[in-house]
Amino acid sequence: MAFMVDITLFSAAALAVASASLTAFGRRRQRYGGWSWWVGAMWVTTAGTALAAALPWRAGGGLATAGAALAGLLLMAWPVLTLVGLRRFHPRQALPGGERWDWLALAGATGIVVLGTWATAASSTVASAGSQGNGPWIATAAAMAVHLYAALLLLLGPDSREFRPARGLAAVMVLVALAPALAAWLAPAAQAPLPVQAAAAALGGVVLAFMALTLVCERTERQLRDSRRRLRVLANQDTLTQVPNRRHFQELADQALRQDEPGTCVLLHFDIDHFKRINDLFGHAAGDRALCLVSQAMLENLRAHDVPGRQGGDEFVLLLRRTTPRDAVGVAARIVAEVQRRAPGHQLPTLSLSFGVVQIAFGEGIASALRRADQAMYEAKRQGRSRVVTAGGNEEEPVFAESQRLGLLAA
Repeated sequence: MAFMVDITLFSAAALAVASASLTAFGRRRQRYGGWSWWVGAMWVTTAGTALAAALPWRAGGGLATAGAALAGLLLMAWPVLTLVGLRRFHPRQALPGGERWDWLALAGATGIVVLGTWATAASSTVASAGSQGNGPWIATAAAMAVHLYAALLLLLGPDSREFRPARGLAAVMVLVALAPALAAWLAPAAQAPLPVQAAAAALGGVVLAFMALTLVCERTERQLRDSRRRLRVLANQDTLTQVPNRRHFQELADQALRQDEPGTCVLLHFDIDHFKRINDLFGHAAGDRALCLVSQAMLENLRAHDVPGRQGGDEFVLLLRRTTPRDAVGVAARIVAEVQRRAPGHQLPTLSLSFGVVQIAFGEGIASALRRADQAMYEAKRQGRSRVVTAGGNEEEPVFAESQRLGLLAA
């Protein structure tokens, strides 16, 4: 018995350290739903183990009987508290049953322990010092039922990666439930199952601490990955029009130019004619709708490997890969037709666009091509807007082809 007391004392000390560490960890980190229940389960198990270590086993009597009953109640509470914590930590991954059934199971086991302890004390079956009759075994059977109930629900839980640590804990719960019976089978002379139950519960508490840390760290890491992904999207994409922003467009365009054969890419630079007038007459909300409409029309007329972008304000760019300026003019015409067809449905006046088109020359960078396309776009505006102008030559001496009319003029 002295050996068992030493084991129980060691278990209580180990649990106290684990509980304190888990509590301190929770204070420094974001606490998710269910965390407080797991910390509470740790401290309840610590209290039960410490009480089991402090019981006067050799003296026996009513104090030992009452203390054993209280320790047993504390030691069998942690599986239910763990279940409640998991239900709140994974609210979208429903475990079988519900919290109501968890508390009913614990309440029923508590009633059995209390009645068993009362019956033992009433019948005065304590035959000798250190013997407590059948009361401890009744409490052990009730604790076994609670542990097996919790383990079964965890094993029947969602088959997901997030739930794997809980399945490992379920295996430990089964071991904790069977430990007193196994110890009694190996040592039939032992009459006090509570020390074995306390030592087994300490093992379960330590595994619970590891499970809680694993679940919290995995969720924190997953949220950090999601945050970084969202930040990358915000850094690379224009939030209003949902197309790459100026910086990201240039990155994508440079990559495309490196992959394609020289002279096979065409760049379009265009904007909305009289965009300031739309904002002034119809409000900035109408201007935002116009920008979104143009970006949607552009995206719907692209191939998967083409690169769209917003330069800022009402200016857009479009890199068409493995095509010709003539085909690019056809794309511009389709974009204008789509914009003008859908504008009334967006409570917008007639919209027109002015395009500048250039063939990217051998060895030319995207920045130089953008400047040439910008020159062509302003030439289209000079010639009356709602037009497309193709430019050749170089930036210092551009050569503009005859403009082509696109759709209707803006009202």
